[in-house]
Amino acid sequence: MKQTTKDSAPVLLVGPVLPYRGGIAQHTTMLHRAMREMTDLRTISFSRQYPAWLFPGESDRDPAYEGHRETGVEYLIDSVDPRTWRKAMASIIAHPPRQVIIPWWTIFWTPCFGYLSKRLRAHGIDVIFFCHNVIEHESAAWKQWLTRQVLKNGTRFVVHTQEDATNLRRFLPDAEVAVQPHPIYDQFPTARGKLPRRRALELLFYGFVRPYKGLDILIEAMRVLRRQDVQLTIAGEFWEDEAPVRERITRLGLEDRIELRPHYHTEEETAELFARADVVILPYRSATGSGVVPIAYHYEKPVIVTRVGGLPDVVRDGKTGFIVPPNDPHALADKIGTLTAEMCHDMRPQIRDLKRSLTWERLAEVLLNR
Repeated sequence: MKQTTKDSAPVLLVGPVLPYRGGIAQHTTMLHRAMREMTDLRTISFSRQYPAWLFPGESDRDPAYEGHRETGVEYLIDSVDPRTWRKAMASIIAHPPRQVIIPWWTIFWTPCFGYLSKRLRAHGIDVIFFCHNVIEHESAAWKQWLTRQVLKNGTRFVVHTQEDATNLRRFLPDAEVAVQPHPIYDQFPTARGKLPRRRALELLFYGFVRPYKGLDILIEAMRVLRRQDVQLTIAGEFWEDEAPVRERITRLGLEDRIELRPHYHTEEETAELFARADVVILPYRSATGSGVVPIAYHYEKPVIVTRVGGLPDVVRDGKTGFIVPPNDPHALADKIGTLTAEMCHDMRPQIRDLKRSLTWERLAEVLLNR
């Protein structure tokens, strides 16, 4: 790890960390671990992140981390109990930091983060918003209005993509914005090789299944694909009804070429899925960025992404992956049809080279304004 001198003034990080699950919690956890080595850091997380009725998955906690408490983290904030926001704020003001870093990804956090950021600024404390999504997927005008009400309290901003920087400046034209690509998720374990290969080319679609991610486009690409030696694994918890997907796979006669794993996957299960895959597919209709690409790169697997949002920013076309037009199953099928497992394996040195610039330490430096 890069050796750095810790700053004398404290920094506060607010956000979900383990045992909460999902990309935002993984991101905040890794950032917390990197920043602890670089500065006097205090991290406040949640005693409750989402009420059970609101979270569409089985649970917002990772079953593999049951009972886990991340070192150096205080679990203070209940997302739907303003009394805990006030207590957290009083605790912060009692030992004021020089800056507070708050992630932003959904308007659910408008009341809580709006309250905290406004009070922090009133006390003369800088607020740095790390924006995973400036504009939510499948967003509406009222959501964008709420987003602006919170983000206008920010002193400065950090995003992963130029697309999000552009979106942010639409809300706040004079905003100070830094862009730093998503670091590699290097906390995932080494695979043990438990999953056997089924066909000559193994494809993986991974992560929560939501309409904007274009799974239906990938299934259609499998239908028009002329090759029969390609196997697709769909691994992720559905945030929509999975029955139509199953029915479509059956109707198209693709049951033997598409494996459906419709549930949340632990780090160990994720390792096995990525280890078996030759290429990871992100057929998104829209996106700012994605945490799936950093996982793929961690396992030195190339990706196929669509030309939307910030996805092309982190893919060297033909070297670390491939870029295809969105909403075009034929173009996606054509690209898949040109690949072999050997070709994908031969891209590993170029993926390894790109990984060197995508570190959590560098992201922490940008947030600390070094």
